[in-house]
Amino acid sequence: MYRPLAFSILVFGLGLGIAGVSAQSTTRILDIALGSPVSALPHDEFVDPACGTNGGPPALPLAGFEDFARCPVENATGLREVWFIYDDEWEYIARAQREERIISRYSANTFFRQPIITSLMIDEAGLVQGYRVITDPRAHPDIRIEGFMLSGPFKGMFSDAPWACTNFPPGERQEPIEGVFINTACELKSEVHVVKMVVHHFFKPGQDLRAIQRFLDVSLGQFESSTRLEVYSAEAVRDAPCCRASAFR
Repeated sequence: MYRPLAFSILVFGLGLGIAGVSAQSTTRILDIALGSPVSALPHDEFVDPACGTNGGPPALPLAGFEDFARCPVENATGLREVWFIYDDEWEYIARAQREERIISRYSANTFFRQPIITSLMIDEAGLVQGYRVITDPRAHPDIRIEGFMLSGPFKGMFSDAPWACTNFPPGERQEPIEGVFINTACELKSEVHVVKMVVHHFFKPGQDLRAIQRFLDVSLGQFESSTRLEVYSAEAVRDAPCCRASAFR
């Protein structure tokens, strides 16, 4: 919703170069302690909840996170996925300035410049037992081409156990992008966390590889470059199918 007062404050702050005038959402999904009740979530910062679709678009809209039981239980995790976005009001106000530097500063639903899809994994008792962060496949190709690079920051955030990674060979008609091919699945298991990550960077089957490679034109968007992070409470998914195997694709 457009708020003239907020817009005026932002313009005033930007004009004077004053830092910290933004009411932009500051809590992030990685700040949520696993085992927290949904009632403790920052409802004014995590907004528009809906049933998640395992990294896809939102499904059934929810009045709040307390309505999590309306979402289906996943067979793989035994948890319910609730999709949401960070409050992005100030980002849209910043877009009125039409300056990329300002828009970037106030971008809400991004991580290291990458647009992301976020969702919480909630158990039957209404406790947050995990979350997912996935690079958004709808991002502009010029940005999405670097989606695989989020794997580095994500790996650095979890160090309570060694990472185990498997690099898969190219599948049929999968090709590297300018000499770089990545199809990797990683897993970290500790007493606290089960963390899974899948990283892709390649041309997918069925694309006109010759035309794209000839002109080095990835702006057509015909490629896969993504990072998918899943974090779970080790206790909550100890016997779940998702977390009994080692790595997954």
